[in-house]
Amino acid sequence: MRALVPLATMACGLAALVAPLSAVAQAQKPAPVEDRSTGTASPLLLQQQRATVTYREVTQAAFESKRAEQDVLSTQDSYNAARERADALKIELDKAIAVRDVAKVKEAAARKRYDAVLNAETR
Repeated sequence: MRALVPLATMACGLAALVAPLSAVAQAQKPAPVEDRSTGTASPLLLQQQRATVTYREVTQAAFESKRAEQDVLSTQDSYNAARERADALKIELDKAIAVRDVAKVKEAAARKRYDAVLNAETR
């Protein structure tokens, strides 16, 4: 009979633990749901649904804004790199133009000397 005493004690202890849990479960009200008899949702449920939809819109807009900001920064970096490259090419172009102008002056002077030599021999 000694083996039954602990089982009885355990049964009482288990009942003592389960009773408060069932009281808590009964005290909690279920979340508002659609009233199927009239086909309309409770105002609280409608407000929760609107809040959910607008929160999704906010998060989507924030995502698009962040992506647009990244696009701006990327494009700005590309523009700055292109401008730096264009500036470097402009410097190279200016040097090439200066070299060409010097070469044309030398060519004109050489032609002038050549013409002078040809004219001197034919006289």
